[in-house]
Amino acid sequence: MSAPPKLPVAQQIRLREEQLFLALTIVIGVLAGLSAVVFSLSIDRMTHVFFGLAPSHLRLFLVPVIISLVTGILLAKVFPNVRGSGIPQTETAYHLQGGRIPWQVPIGKFLTGVLCIGSGHSLGREGPSVQIGAGLASVIGRWLHLPPARVKELVPVGAAAALSAAFNTPIAAVLFALEEIIGDLNATLLGSTVIASVTSVIVARSILGNEPLFHVPAYHLEHPAELVAYVLLGLAGGIISVVFCKGLLGVRVLFKRMPQSTLWFQPAIGGVAIGALLLTAPQVMGVGYEYVNQALNGGLVFNTLLFLCLFKIAATIISYSSGNAGGIFAPTLFIGAMAGGALGTLVHRYAPFPTGDPAAYALVGMGTLFAGIIRAPMTSVFMIFEITQDYQILVPLMVANMLSFAISKRYQPLPVYHALLQQDGVHLPAAISHGVSSGWTANDVMNTEAIFLPADASIASAWESAQREGWTARLVGTRDRIDGLVTASAVRAAIESGTTDEPIESLVGEETVHVHPDHSTDVVLQRLAESNGLLPVVSRNAATRLEGVITMDSVIAAFGSRRRAGRAGLLEHGAGIGPGAVEGAGDKPTVAFRAGSRRPR
Repeated sequence: MSAPPKLPVAQQIRLREEQLFLALTIVIGVLAGLSAVVFSLSIDRMTHVFFGLAPSHLRLFLVPVIISLVTGILLAKVFPNVRGSGIPQTETAYHLQGGRIPWQVPIGKFLTGVLCIGSGHSLGREGPSVQIGAGLASVIGRWLHLPPARVKELVPVGAAAALSAAFNTPIAAVLFALEEIIGDLNATLLGSTVIASVTSVIVARSILGNEPLFHVPAYHLEHPAELVAYVLLGLAGGIISVVFCKGLLGVRVLFKRMPQSTLWFQPAIGGVAIGALLLTAPQVMGVGYEYVNQALNGGLVFNTLLFLCLFKIAATIISYSSGNAGGIFAPTLFIGAMAGGALGTLVHRYAPFPTGDPAAYALVGMGTLFAGIIRAPMTSVFMIFEITQDYQILVPLMVANMLSFAISKRYQPLPVYHALLQQDGVHLPAAISHGVSSGWTANDVMNTEAIFLPADASIASAWESAQREGWTARLVGTRDRIDGLVTASAVRAAIESGTTDEPIESLVGEETVHVHPDHSTDVVLQRLAESNGLLPVVSRNAATRLEGVITMDSVIAAFGSRRRAGRAGLLEHGAGIGPGAVEGAGDKPTVAFRAGSRRPR
């Protein structure tokens, strides 16, 4: 019997790499699962240490304040990159930083997350678990000197594994990694995330047991007309989602406007507010899943459900906006359970047709708020299905989820995680640009040199500059921090109105039309038409840092050079030079331009 033919060397190397990556995926699943379990147990232990079994009013108020002073210093001085949820930062690492997450991040997130959530702040453990798992995966990949592309691929793998262990829903964890972290449900990393997620949940269940996170009674749709009630739940969920998102973003803006010197003290401001809230509603402290379980089993009356829903919204907005470390994943489910249970109680009491138990509405409410706030509708459906293991709940769940999602998207177009990043000056690429583009981008048609007006320059000096140099629009600020753009016509109008001594930055509008380096030329041309002939190209990592500028001249020069390069290539290969041949030559850009030089590089 002849031996099987040997594979080519290149294929053998590729096979070994795939086997190594598979083994590494399993290892990361184990470590991420362990990290999520230890993180959860540490939060429970710290909560017990801080509050005991029956905390006094003085302890309820003082613990969040004192611990927030400690975490505020840690977050401002030692671990500045671990504020908030961790999911937006993980998305940034994956899309903009090649999967690089510093080793300090998982350590800092673990420590500050345990302190913040354990001290009573209304935040969740799932978001921090995601960042810890992704950080461990990134550190391991770089420690093993894996190629940058492989390190990047490990980030969603670690994120899915950690979420799977933290929430005990492996399928939903995989979908969340694809839908939210990667932004593509067709991602090629599906197999790796599944393996890591399953490995992680096995580790978690072997330590914590196979006890479900929520105990859910059997679900039954008692009457077809009951779907009308779920429509109402979807509408209510959408409205609550919009209120929550806008409230969170609005209050966070107020904190961001405070002087930089107060950064270490801001979490303590939130601690004071949370301490005051805990005096009235201690049920909203921390993760709060024990009260979600009560809502899911009919253990809370209407007034309590409504009361906890409103207080949890306020507590979460304060805790998160003030810069504490913790996520909004768990609070979203808490709010949804309370809102759904409250509506279900009314429906059960007053509907003229048979209805299911209010607990069913609490369960659907969890998915409804998740779809509206987190904006991951597929994850929310599979998450609730994994909790119930009941196909009957899918129809009302999808009805309510889609309505909530549509309303939230209509009145809060930007998903909350992306909106939080944009407040920090970070702009993630749109889903359409996650793949490799075959066309030209802003980076290919921009000039990297630009002339700036100092922000404190007077309007009179700007007008003199416009007359002397003949510009129609100019950037204000510096390359590292642009304030915006002013036009010569706006400067002239200010001169005519007599405001010559005001600084030029007073004429800068709140928003300036801009693009990012990876935007397609279609977007570039559209926004160039909306601008004043000068289109800034800004970094996605820092929206105030200038990468270059685009004018109509730079676009024409770039495409003219492309035609010349295509014609030269055809001559070199002896091809005919017809208009059609030149236009079709090469889908990829062959040249790019540096500042002002107008020369290809």
